[in-house]
Amino acid sequence: MRVPRIAQFTGLGLATFVLLTACPRPPEPQSTPPPVTPRSPTPTPQPTPPTPTPPPYVPNKKLEVGKIFNGMQYKVTLETDHGTTATRDRNEPGSYTAEVTVKVKVPKPHHDLEEIKRLNESLPEILPGLPALLDTAKVSPGFDNLYRLKVASLQASLMRLDNLLTRHNFFDCETILELRDAKTSRRALLIQADMDVDTDGSDPDRVPEVDGASPTFQPFTSYRWARKTTNPSSFVAPRELKIKNYESQISAGVGLASRLRQEIADLRTEVSDLKKYSFLIGADDPFIVLPESLFGKSKGAFAPAIGDYCVVAYQKTLYPAIVGDAGPRNLIGEASLRVCKEVNAKSTSENRPVSDLKVTYIVFPGTAEKYDAPNLDHWYERCEKLLNEIGGHNGTLFKWEDLTKPKLPLATPTPSTPAPGTPAPSTPAPGTPAASPTPTAAPKSSPSPGTPKASPALTTPAPTTPILPTPKPVP
Repeated sequence: MRVPRIAQFTGLGLATFVLLTACPRPPEPQSTPPPVTPRSPTPTPQPTPPTPTPPPYVPNKKLEVGKIFNGMQYKVTLETDHGTTATRDRNEPGSYTAEVTVKVKVPKPHHDLEEIKRLNESLPEILPGLPALLDTAKVSPGFDNLYRLKVASLQASLMRLDNLLTRHNFFDCETILELRDAKTSRRALLIQADMDVDTDGSDPDRVPEVDGASPTFQPFTSYRWARKTTNPSSFVAPRELKIKNYESQISAGVGLASRLRQEIADLRTEVSDLKKYSFLIGADDPFIVLPESLFGKSKGAFAPAIGDYCVVAYQKTLYPAIVGDAGPRNLIGEASLRVCKEVNAKSTSENRPVSDLKVTYIVFPGTAEKYDAPNLDHWYERCEKLLNEIGGHNGTLFKWEDLTKPKLPLATPTPSTPAPGTPAPSTPAPGTPAASPTPTAAPKSSPSPGTPKASPALTTPAPTTPILPTPKPVP
């Protein structure tokens, strides 16, 4: 009997299933389980602080700045305000500004004796005629003009606060008085101020080398006279070298030609003056410096001039001098290093002798003579005479020594040699009285110029008044 086709397929499928299930299966690969990451604890949420409410305005803050080098006290206030946006405020000029107000008290002059005594109590003593002179004294217009120029200087430097006058230089003058003696009609200008140092000036005829190390040094003074020798000035060569350098810069097109040409013109004038004139020397000659604003015939009969005689009074000493130089228009109270050294031995170009307003300058207008090399003995005589014309003086009138003159070496006595054949003096026998020497006239010597003749031998000379030693004030 024939089996149907479907039965054949069914039997074949069963046989195949039996074979497959009867065979052994290959082992399954073993897999490593992934590491388990421990869970972190859930953080506890913190409460958020509330947003502060903005204040209705930004508070002001005051800042004080201490005194800086010029002695001016600065007080700065910071003011803030709400703006718009940063972009708009950055482009707005008025959103970031500083306003500066300079406040200065302008002093008043005085002509009261008590005020002057407060600065120098010895002044009425050394100048006995001063009280009578002050009774009719007038304040000089130069005082008001001086402080007007100081204020103008401040105004011109408001955009450069570091260039403002220092406190010391602004308040450098107590008073300027016009004095006239009722008996002699002698005029005098009294200036009460401090004392700064002037080291300017040079004169190869008297001193070949001058110390010009000071940063403000100039080899010139307003007081000058014609050169008398051909000694070269050490300040000519550096200026001639500068002229060559400036000319080279002009040729090379370096720098502003107009400025260089002006520099060359100024240097050539200086070279010409150095070759033609001699000047006072700050370290050797006694003179004072007055502001240029005081000079000029248009300023009246009391206006000083270069070369006028003057006396500097400090404590109980009077120092004869002349007006030797003109200084800045808005500064006063300055003397040569020679005067400053006598007032205070510690004076240098950088160290003033007197910082307080305790120095009195008495200038005699209209007394200038022909300019020439300083004759200190003549200056002494002229100043003494002028002081006598305003009531005299009781203080020490200082006697200057001329430091520019070479010092003569001391003469060494030569022992006399006895003539040949002259017996030596015999020694007397013991008990024999020694013979008295026969008096002989002293040998005559040629007196040096200006020295009084010697009295005849064996004559008692007339007593002479001893020259008092020059006292140096205590610094």
